[in-house]
Amino acid sequence: MNHMNNIKKYYEDNYKEGYPDYYIQGWENKTAQEMRFKELVGQINLTNKRILDVGCGTGNLLEYINQRYIGFDYTGVDILPHMINIAQGKKLKGRFICMDLFKNNPFRSNSFDAIFSSGIFNLNLGNNKEFLMDALDVFQELSRGVISFNLLWDKSPDREDKYFYFDPDKVGHLLTEKYGMYWTVTILKGYLNNDFTVLLKKKQIS
Repeated sequence: MNHMNNIKKYYEDNYKEGYPDYYIQGWENKTAQEMRFKELVGQINLTNKRILDVGCGTGNLLEYINQRYIGFDYTGVDILPHMINIAQGKKLKGRFICMDLFKNNPFRSNSFDAIFSSGIFNLNLGNNKEFLMDALDVFQELSRGVISFNLLWDKSPDREDKYFYFDPDKVGHLLTEKYGMYWTVTILKGYLNNDFTVLLKKKQIS
């Protein structure tokens, strides 16, 4: 994976001590962040499940899940040390690891029931479609049940050059073409005017 330095620089520049988590992570406000979380996890029962949160930031998704589910096993990974330090400082029930999953993956195949990723595909890296597909190759190897992530919508009314926007119909077609034999692909949209969620569920092959 290339361009990790660009991602690090963006979030390091965004970091300001004392600012709310959503600002540090590049979201417009807490309400929008939680609306994304609702779509990300809302179709899935996470009780007693093993969860991997890729690009976990300061642990906000775990805080959201904690309010709604019990008995799950959570691991969050992020490439930014200051994000992981903040997350660990919250003393939440979960593991936070500073690492680049796409460069050094320490997990075995089918280690997790659900993989979530919120926001890691948003920055315009110059190769976002390639990054997305490479990441999904890793995710589908690690997940034995569900993959859920969000993307910025190309119909967003407030587009900025520093971000990358996807066409949900094209994404759905591309993922169905590549992964459709073993995964169902669902596109969730309408909850925000600049964002959509992609949900992949592994098919039960008899």
